[in-house]
Amino acid sequence: MAEAAAKVEMQELREKFDALKQDLADGTRMLKDRVVTGTKEWATGHPATSLGVLAGVSAGIGLLIGLYLGRRV
Repeated sequence: MAEAAAKVEMQELREKFDALKQDLADGTRMLKDRVVTGTKEWATGHPATSLGVLAGVSAGIGLLIGLYLGRRV
């Protein structure tokens, strides 16, 4: 009797976990879509600033790679 109750409880927990996992996946997907859409809109509205940010990030990454490779040789 206790074993059957434990199985039922485990099944209920699995169903709740699956529903929670689906809710989390849906929320993450919505958040990603909002961030991507917002970023695209901002970049479209501020093209010069977006190019400046991209150039700065690229230069920083290049500098870090150069420093890292320079130390290894």
